[in-house]
Amino acid sequence: MARGRNGLTSAGPPRERAEEVYAAALRLFTQKGYHATSMQDIAAAVGLYKGSLYHYIGGKEDLLAQVFERAMGGLLEDVERIVADKSLAPSRQLRDVIGAHVEAVASNVDALTVYLHEYRALAGESLERVREQRTRYRALVEAVVERGVRLGEFATADVGIATLGVLGMCNWLVQWYRPGGRLGPRQVADHFTELLLSGLRRPEGPVQSPRTSSPTVSPRERTSDEA
Repeated sequence: MARGRNGLTSAGPPRERAEEVYAAALRLFTQKGYHATSMQDIAAAVGLYKGSLYHYIGGKEDLLAQVFERAMGGLLEDVERIVADKSLAPSRQLRDVIGAHVEAVASNVDALTVYLHEYRALAGESLERVREQRTRYRALVEAVVERGVRLGEFATADVGIATLGVLGMCNWLVQWYRPGGRLGPRQVADHFTELLLSGLRRPEGPVQSPRTSSPTVSPRERTSDEA
């Protein structure tokens, strides 16, 4: 990236520069938060004058909307495809949904972090689109759980709470997952799936009393710091 005498970078192709601006904004939103990040911060990060940013973006909220679109757009399409495939058993659908969600987080941690923490910073149509997207995603996951109950594969007293449990487990991944850690996305997804299916599967025999003994592995060893 060539720099002029004033230390600012010379403009590259518009699409390439727009991607540089997006990447810088995403990094700053993750590190500082959306409200604490100024247009001047973004301009400085890519070596442009503040006014020059508007050649590539419509404004800071436009950048945030882009983050959300990239964070959830592909995942929503994948989950819609999984849920539409009625040849799959509910347990397989749930496994595939969790796998898609974990993979999306693992490959785009920063964008999903901003998505989950900053969506209320949007306004108007942008906020409404994000709300509709979140509602749609929850409905898709709930449809899998409900279908499992209806077909006798799952047993839960409250489909809505079970759905929120699935979403909460997957979304919390942004708090601790680090690429290159002890567990890869597939392994994390497998652990999540087994935990959830163990709780949702309809018991075939007498229901056993829950175990109350303390775990033999320390909390630190069991959490994401090493995953």
